[in-house]
Amino acid sequence: MAAMLRTSQYKGSDVVYDVCCSICEDDGIYKEGLFYCAKCSKYFCDSCVKTHNKFHKDHSVNVKGEGDLCPDNKTVDDTLELCEIHTSEKLTMFCDDHEKLLCQFCLLHNHRQCSHVVPLADKIKSATRRMDVAQMSTSIEQLLKRLEDMLKIGEQHINSLQTSYETALKEIHNERQRIDDNLDRLQENTIRNLEQLHSRLKTSLENESKRCIECVSKLRSYDTKDTHSTSLERSFVAYQKCLDHSASVDSFHQNVLSNIDIVFERNKDLEQILASCTELGSIASYAAVSHYRIDPNEVVSVIDKSQYKVRTPTDKENCYITGICGSSNGEFVIADFNNKCVKLLDQGYTLLAQLQLPTFPLSLCNISTNEMAVTVGDVGSANEIHFLRVDKRSIVNFKTLQLNHSCYGISIHQSDMFVTSGVAVYQYWWMVGCSRSCIEIHLNI
Repeated sequence: MAAMLRTSQYKGSDVVYDVCCSICEDDGIYKEGLFYCAKCSKYFCDSCVKTHNKFHKDHSVNVKGEGDLCPDNKTVDDTLELCEIHTSEKLTMFCDDHEKLLCQFCLLHNHRQCSHVVPLADKIKSATRRMDVAQMSTSIEQLLKRLEDMLKIGEQHINSLQTSYETALKEIHNERQRIDDNLDRLQENTIRNLEQLHSRLKTSLENESKRCIECVSKLRSYDTKDTHSTSLERSFVAYQKCLDHSASVDSFHQNVLSNIDIVFERNKDLEQILASCTELGSIASYAAVSHYRIDPNEVVSVIDKSQYKVRTPTDKENCYITGICGSSNGEFVIADFNNKCVKLLDQGYTLLAQLQLPTFPLSLCNISTNEMAVTVGDVGSANEIHFLRVDKRSIVNFKTLQLNHSCYGISIHQSDMFVTSGVAVYQYWWMVGCSRSCIEIHLNI
């Protein structure tokens, strides 16, 4: 329906209309709605009504202000009756198989194969349970409070995500700094070894040069040209020293011919390690328990209390509920200990289906949005875990796990299943739909 009290200020006019033409308004043009079609739930101006009448000759159009079919200008906007997916289509049908409101496009695209699709008017007439408006109002208030709490939790999660991002980024830089520090250390050690080797070799060469210079000086000091005036003894001594220096010259010559170069040989192990790495470390996300908590000192009070009968004509004993789980579509599964069964309830707590178990159900927990696990046991009898699935208003037992110990409580976290036996806690590896054997780890209490 067109919004009330719209003005045409966007077109430069100061005219104020109580109702605007629905078609023109969608195009950003504001003209007075002079006619109303109840089937289309729309107002039309004098121009758009002609087009409407041309294509919908069977629709009855009323002049605004005449007749009872024109809605009161103070009525609430009826977007509630529009499809949330196809926002321009009105909800006209209801699918009992999926408990969903449908428009004509929802039916065409997603629910053509459903066997229980009825007009919305027929569903309202055939409803076995009157809608409790007060309870609906309370439920809406509770949902709003939960949404507000979730918004607060969401804000905390965003802040926590940003903090964890900044922490991870800082750790990456720190890790790089640690690697740089280690590389600096390796570089310093290598350069130190280079300098030590260079100094040692240079000193050795310099010492050889000094010895060579000393040898040259000594050889030049021997006057061997004047052999006639030199005594035999002096000549013999000079000859022997020349022989000694000759051996030194041979040594000097050998060292001079042997050129010494310094070569750097890289650490291939280090190079291979660095080449094999693709990142400084792995990046992963971990689901953490929210830090948003209710004040432990807050006094908890019961806002409302209702009682519903879930006993069926086939039940032989009074109901004794030992567990309850919810599904994604708002239905509930409860474990009835005395009658050895699980029961499926709709949002109005009306019994939809019942599944018998071989013996007493002891505990119940969710394993996915529409799947549950229930422990079944009796002293001296079967000790089993039954895996259930809620599908089209019924309960299906799709897997049974037999245990060799008593089983009471059960809880599943990710791929780990914890089962209590009264004296111990057993941890099992489990993946829904996997045929592999479970890995059992016994943890004593």
